[in-house]
Amino acid sequence: MTDNDATLAACVAPDLPSDAGRMIARWRTLGCPYIELDTGVVISNLERWLYNNAPHSGVWLARVREYLYIDTYGIGSMAA
Repeated sequence: MTDNDATLAACVAPDLPSDAGRMIARWRTLGCPYIELDTGVVISNLERWLYNNAPHSGVWLARVREYLYIDTYGIGSMAA
């Protein structure tokens, strides 16, 4: 088992979102970018944020998912 697999397997916990492993894997694929949740509120380490800030705000989780799966594909910029 690689370090990556161990982390993803450890993501199954009652306080974590069910897709935490998928979000972490995507974040790593993108090069571990900073994710801005709100003005002045930035996640520098998604994995640490998920583990240390449960329960998570639905609004902030939605912003993380949007960043990981929508903004990074350039879809958000197409609306302008």
